[in-house]
Amino acid sequence: MWRTATIITGIVMVCTTLGAQNLVPNPSFEEITSCPTFASMLDTAAPWFNPTQGTPELFHACSGSGAYAGVPLNHSGGFQQPRTGNAFAGIYVFRADNSTIREYIEVPLTEPLQAGACYSFSMFVNAANDNELVCDGVGAYFNIGALEVDTWQVLPLAPHIDHPAGVLINDTLGWTEVSGGYTAAGGEDHLIIGNFRDDASTTWAMFNPGVWYANMSYLLVDDVSLVHKEGTLDIGPDTLICGTAGIEFDATVPDATNTLWNDGSTEALHMVTISGIHSVTVEVGGCNFSDAVQVDVLPVPFMDLGPDRGLCFGLSHVLSASTAAMDVVWDDGSTGLERTVDRPGIYYATASNRCGTITDGVNVFAEDCPDGIYLPSAFTPDGDEINDGFAPIYDPRLWQVDLTIYDRWGGSLFAGVDGASWDAGDAPSGIYVVYVKATSKTMPTQHREMMGHVAVVR
Repeated sequence: MWRTATIITGIVMVCTTLGAQNLVPNPSFEEITSCPTFASMLDTAAPWFNPTQGTPELFHACSGSGAYAGVPLNHSGGFQQPRTGNAFAGIYVFRADNSTIREYIEVPLTEPLQAGACYSFSMFVNAANDNELVCDGVGAYFNIGALEVDTWQVLPLAPHIDHPAGVLINDTLGWTEVSGGYTAAGGEDHLIIGNFRDDASTTWAMFNPGVWYANMSYLLVDDVSLVHKEGTLDIGPDTLICGTAGIEFDATVPDATNTLWNDGSTEALHMVTISGIHSVTVEVGGCNFSDAVQVDVLPVPFMDLGPDRGLCFGLSHVLSASTAAMDVVWDDGSTGLERTVDRPGIYYATASNRCGTITDGVNVFAEDCPDGIYLPSAFTPDGDEINDGFAPIYDPRLWQVDLTIYDRWGGSLFAGVDGASWDAGDAPSGIYVVYVKATSKTMPTQHREMMGHVAVVR
């Protein structure tokens, strides 16, 4: 026999493209039209403006430290270094002495948001150290057109980005990031920042008792960012895996915060060993990007027609292919796992699937098969596993034999078909009649009958 094979293997490559440009102009309030000298001068950091009757502040180093709107020391927010640059804004987010009083800041975006596109928002806030209270309320809302209303009250808007409820913003030294992802409805071109929760929904606490601004929670705001997460996540094409080694997909994305595969795995590198659709979602800055691939796992094809074998004249033989391949083709063009042959020759079959092909051959040679039927004359059923049973001796490739045993009075003691052996049972030592009827497998119409005797020796 012989084998030839051609095997195919698969490779996966990964490509990711994620880009971003800040759509918030003057994001850290550095650019000013004039130096702020008092409260409610946010408008000097154009294009930022005050959308309500509140009095949000702009603090800038140009005013000098210690001035009303100075940096780092001022008269409204205490002492604080900017997170970056020379400036930051300030807003009241809660007052225990005056119900639902809020301040907001607003800015036009550099371009309208695209419907269905995902945007990542981020800003940094600091709890002013000269205000007694801290709270959990601050968020961002994206509006179509400028919002300008004549009120001091909470804006009746559901923020698109919101700081987690119950988590107090109480860091008076460092800056706390407030961030999240937003999938745009389309056309939003203004950003509003503030506390959109009413008093009952705002969690607050006394943090700096006895400082200048009693019963108030005031936040400083710096480094506001809104970026469009452009590009796609591509973990590669649909893939064929040959064999059991599996293949590793890579969903690594810079700055990813969460990765989740359909089987629950959270690692960027993911080994796949089974067929199916394998999908992954990667979160970047609150935005989700997904991709999926179809993976087909197939065995490397193998083929085995068994050993070479002899064939008696006038008989046929069934060749069986041992294979896990989807397609089997024999040398005569027939298909299937079995083929019946009735003459000597060299036969071969080819198995194939998408992983490759393999061919195996077998030699069926002519064999001189004896056509006689011989009846042993005696046996010793004593349990020593030597000559313990009686059966005709013949070539089962040529004959089908029916055996019957009779006692001396003609009583039937045993009947068996095609190779059955008589163990004598309880029969005593003595001579028994043997009757054999044989049917030729090469010529089914040919029959042979034989009568003889066998001795049971105990």
